[in-house]
Formats: sequence, C-alpha cells, structure tokens
Amino acid sequence: MGFEVTVVIAIFFVSALVVGTFSYTALSASSDIINDASEDQHQLQSKRLHTSINIDHSVPGASGSTYDLTVTLTNKGSETLRFDELNVLIDGYLEPYTFNGSAAIWVPEETRSFTVPDLTGAGTHRLKVVTENGISAYDTYLV
Repeated sequence: MGFEVTVVIAIFFVSALVVGTFSYTALSASSDIINDASEDQHQLQSKRLHTSINIDHSVPGASGSTYDLTVTLTNKGSETLRFDELNVLIDGYLEPYTFNGSAAIWVPEETRSFTVPDLTGAGTHRLKVVTENGISAYDTYLV
C-alpha cells in the first residue's frame, strides 16, 4: 500500500508542475499584451493632447447645380499630421477631397487647403474635419 500512495503522490506532483508551468506562461503572455496596449494608449493620448486644428475658411464656389467647397486649415498643435488621412464630413456624410501639393505631411503652424468637389444643396451646411488621431474642427458655410 505504501508504494501505490507514493506513485499517486508523484503523479499529482508532476501534474501540478505541468499545470503551473502552463499557467505561468499564459499569465506572462497576457501581462505582456496588457503592458504593450497600455503603452500604445499612452502614446495615442499624448498625440491627441498635442493635436489641434483650426478651420480658417470654408468657401463654396458655385458652378451650376453643383459646387466645390474649398477649405483652408491651420495645424495649431505641436504634432505633425498626415494631410491625406483627414476625414471630411459635410452634413454628416463622409466626402472625398483633393489637395494641392504632393507632400502629405502637415507640420505645426502650416496652413493648407483642400477642395471637396461636386457638392449639392442650398442653405447652411455643417463641416467637420477629423485628423487621423480623432481630433476635429467644425465650421458652417452658406450656399
């Protein structure tokens, strides 16, 4: 009877070691993922705090039943942005835009403009421009 008890205890001990090893590996990997995500969140928050844009002018140019909207913006923050990654919403609808110049980099204190072509509708419209990190600016214009 003593040998059987020793074998059972040895099996339980080896099983506990195996389960403990796998548990430590899984917990360690989870901890690394959480630490990486926390660091990414901190970097994103820092970029958002240093980002600010201002819509200087939004001028519709009439051309028949449609019009082109020219928007002039200034990067007022200290963060360098990508001008080709802006989201432009007019009355809540995402609109494509074109901009002059080949450089997509938008440095602080630089003023740039873009054009939203082929818009329709008379009256007052609401314009929203959103940067790649979620900071936005608003304006209204009248056609």
